[in-house]
Amino acid sequence: MPGPVFLEGDAVTLRPAEEEDVEFIQRCMNDPRVWRPALDVDPMNRRQGAEFFEDVVCGDDGVRCLVCDGEEPIGFVSLTESKYGPGETARSRSAELAYWLAPEHHRQGYGSDAAARMVQYAFEDRNLRRVSARLGSFNEASAALLESLGFQHEGTLREAAWFRGEYHDVLWYGLLRDDWLAEKPWKNGP
Repeated sequence: MPGPVFLEGDAVTLRPAEEEDVEFIQRCMNDPRVWRPALDVDPMNRRQGAEFFEDVVCGDDGVRCLVCDGEEPIGFVSLTESKYGPGETARSRSAELAYWLAPEHHRQGYGSDAAARMVQYAFEDRNLRRVSARLGSFNEASAALLESLGFQHEGTLREAAWFRGEYHDVLWYGLLRDDWLAEKPWKNGP
């Protein structure tokens, strides 16, 4: 039985992951169409899946939700404390957005909807000033998703990711709350 809905999008809902979701997370994290673009190369067995659930999903350094279509989990989205150092989120009011979807749900708008809801939550409910995201330069779909939400390419870590036998750049994207507010359609409406 799925847990309670935390955030509602147009096409998806976001809810906290429960222990019974570990199998779904483990299945997706072992699919190369998920782990390669996520730059996570290690396999995940059942015990590691349970540890990931306890240490990461249930961690207190951010918000992590399953992306669901009805009651079916189809992906994962998170907003975690800034990687700039312990306590930096409180001072800089920033966090990092990350997401992935089960491959059978790619290119259906679910990722955009989930990321948009998490960004809205970051700015409206958590009072953050900026949200960042990073991705491999080969991940054109993720770059397009972020740009559609108003994120701007802010920097490049040259050859910082290994993907399918080659080094690739890691791209950093960022979105400021003021820019997000300026782009909101309701802001310019009647």
